[in-house]
Amino acid sequence: MYQQEVTSISLTLFVAAVLVLVTIVCLLFLQAGWKQAKHLGIPQEELKKIVVNCIGISLVPSIPIVLSVIVMVPVLGVALPWLRTSVIGSANNELIAATMAVEATGVEFTTTGMTLEAWINAAWAMTIGCSIALPTVLIVLKPVCQTYDVFRKRDNKWIGIFSLSALVTVIAAFAINNGKRGVIPATVIISCFIFSYLCNVLAKNPKLKWFKDYAFPLTILFGLIVSMIITPVLS
Repeated sequence: MYQQEVTSISLTLFVAAVLVLVTIVCLLFLQAGWKQAKHLGIPQEELKKIVVNCIGISLVPSIPIVLSVIVMVPVLGVALPWLRTSVIGSANNELIAATMAVEATGVEFTTTGMTLEAWINAAWAMTIGCSIALPTVLIVLKPVCQTYDVFRKRDNKWIGIFSLSALVTVIAAFAINNGKRGVIPATVIISCFIFSYLCNVLAKNPKLKWFKDYAFPLTILFGLIVSMIITPVLS
């Protein structure tokens, strides 16, 4: 019953319609930008190079998004992860929100443990829950920016320290919570931390600076490979 609901044709068609609408809007903006650029006298060959470069720049950051969808699809179906990560969702936030929402119903975020109630809870958390950030930003962004300006004027290094501390706190909480589930999750998490650290070490080499930009998608790929290797051994 659960699989039939999350893979229903009506849900898939709804998501497809939303994505087609978003694609049309993007194409309209591209057309408007192209016309404006030609109006400003930019050569057409230069515009083609810009479009090709933008496509290339957009593809690489999309790798972790695709990987996150691959992780969520077996549990949540195709439609919901596809919609959330393609429009306004964040690959990291959607996966964390879905996992926490599912576990709040008393089941595990796995293909065998999921129920329809858990899926609905995850869908609410991923849509309305994550969307709360939009109006929240409008309210709190100005005082936060003012606080940042105060610290920036005194000592700019504190901005980086606060941002890094917040990020490390979220990642640590998520990693510890999942690491307690058993040897396999703990091994994957520790392996990913080590691999990510090595990527940053390699990025210090001027010839390997690209490792810093691609550390996140490479770490996700590495984690998937490690999990596929150790799961049959440690299960």
